[in-house]
Amino acid sequence: MKIVRTSPRWLAPSQSGMSRRMPGRDRENAGAAGDHTLMLRAISGVLRNAQCGELPVFAWTLGLPQQALLEMVERCFPELGALEGLPDMQYASLKAAQPPYFQALVVLLMARRTAGVDEHAATWLAHAIAAACHGERHLWEDLDLGGRDDVSRLLKRYFHPLYLANSRNLRWKRFLFAELGAALGRTDCLPPGCHRCDQHRVCFPESKAQGVSVHDGIDQEEH
Repeated sequence: MKIVRTSPRWLAPSQSGMSRRMPGRDRENAGAAGDHTLMLRAISGVLRNAQCGELPVFAWTLGLPQQALLEMVERCFPELGALEGLPDMQYASLKAAQPPYFQALVVLLMARRTAGVDEHAATWLAHAIAAACHGERHLWEDLDLGGRDDVSRLLKRYFHPLYLANSRNLRWKRFLFAELGAALGRTDCLPPGCHRCDQHRVCFPESKAQGVSVHDGIDQEEH
């Protein structure tokens, strides 16, 4: 299903009015402003990728109620102006298509958000990351970021306890599903779509030796 009538044309981060840094900030504030810009880029990237078919269509909702999504767009991307919502039944059908572990990923991220971080920003970013985790590319690509370091920067800023927990320096999508599996008491909680990636053996070097198939993991939950 393509969303055309009510979808905004998502702007590149450099075009977003909220992504411009204010002059005269000290180093700490400049760093925070840069993190905020990166957060907006990730959210916008997920929405663009969902709109163009790189992510499952549910990602266009970010898993949020429609009013919450519209309010987020108004606050984060005011240059887009007021958006017309979809009919309630159509929006509900998109949101209902979210994968089984989507909300659990959001809960995991929010439970380990940085103390004192803006809760609205953390909520929006948690939904964007959880949506991007259900793509078939690297997480940074489905967030439309510049590379893994950008994902690390966002997690360090907004979800610091979770960032620190990745002591083995695993790829972030793999790490998030490993943490989710531990929280749920499951050993088969694996990222969907990773088996289609040409670097699957780089991220999961043990899968060939142990005969582990991602089809035995989350994909099984979806069928």
